[in-house]
Amino acid sequence: MIYLIFILGFLTVLFIFLGLYSLLFNKKLKVANRMDMYLADEEEVGEEEDITFKEFVLRTIGGVGRAVSRKSYMEDKKTKLQQAYIFMRVEEFLGLSLLVAAGLGLFLFLLTRMWFIGLAGFLLGFRIPDVVVTNTKKKRMRQLNSQLPESLTILSNGLRAGFSFIQAMNVAATEMESPIRDEFLRIIRDNSIGKTLDDALMDFSNRTDDEDIDMFVTALIIQRKVGGNLAEILDTIAATIRDRMRIRGEIKTLTAQSRVSAILISMLPFAFAIIISIFNPDYIMELFQSTIGIILVVLAIFFQIVGAFIMMRLADIEI
Repeated sequence: MIYLIFILGFLTVLFIFLGLYSLLFNKKLKVANRMDMYLADEEEVGEEEDITFKEFVLRTIGGVGRAVSRKSYMEDKKTKLQQAYIFMRVEEFLGLSLLVAAGLGLFLFLLTRMWFIGLAGFLLGFRIPDVVVTNTKKKRMRQLNSQLPESLTILSNGLRAGFSFIQAMNVAATEMESPIRDEFLRIIRDNSIGKTLDDALMDFSNRTDDEDIDMFVTALIIQRKVGGNLAEILDTIAATIRDRMRIRGEIKTLTAQSRVSAILISMLPFAFAIIISIFNPDYIMELFQSTIGIILVVLAIFFQIVGAFIMMRLADIEI
């Protein structure tokens, strides 16, 4: 009950702070949000409308994130959010990361009464939203990659039927499902509003950050400059991508044991430490009550991370 009271008190203070921040800087936040919407090439902003509580919280968190953000970090996270197809401003993402970090760090500190556990919880909580975005991005890239050969075949058949490239891409977007449909429609939209096809394709490559899509875009741009049978080129690229997918699947099967071993070996020391701290906390606390013990713990964690990284890299074979 005491821990629950502490957590509720923390959340109350946090939301009071967010409310006061939004109240004091409401006009600046509105202007900044409008500018972000224009600069991000989003839909045009209409007349001022009442915002929901969810939008209010997101905008307020975004303001907090904007106050402590850095340009390089912002650009990197903006690109990652676009690649993951998550409609959130970078400032909102940073504010959410800080909120999760503060909540998890405080919870672990109140639970264990150890400042270093609370600090570890803060760092872990700050990374949780980034891990979620990274996993979402990887899932979307896998879907795009699996849809690419079929979409290239549709493009090739459309070109042989006498369609232009944009018309064939429109047919492929109609036949395919998301996420490849969304990307093709965006290329068509960008080209229709004045952007050259090469620039639209390069934006597509930058948004996706996939080797197979880079190969597809590069081949298209070269073909547009030097000429050639585009339908045959697309068929060749589709066959190459299918072969790469097959080889990738075989390698993943062969290296599955190494990846599982790396995960289990990395988790075993932490699992044993948790079990010992539950049944005999005085025994494990000897490591944290002396300087040499803390040094040994830090070194053990460091070498554990290095070992897991090396094992995962050995199992990661480039194709």
